[in-house]
Amino acid sequence: MMDLAMNFDTDECLVTAMFDKGNRNDTMEAIDHIIPFLKGDADMIGLVCNTIRKLFCMSDEGYETFLMDLEDYKSKLEEEE
Repeated sequence: MMDLAMNFDTDECLVTAMFDKGNRNDTMEAIDHIIPFLKGDADMIGLVCNTIRKLFCMSDEGYETFLMDLEDYKSKLEEEE
């Protein structure tokens, strides 16, 4: 497992923040479930797949640390609602 050696870009952080389920596996599954709704949007499918790939390479402990870094992204998403 690579943990945080892989850098998540802003869009990947936003995707993770939007679909966070509290743990790495459930979050990857939630992100995976949106792929059929992207209907051929190659850029979005690429973003989602890259996000899942990076989460897959991360340990559960690394995800817990990553969640702390996502707090700002989650706050921004809540403000937009």
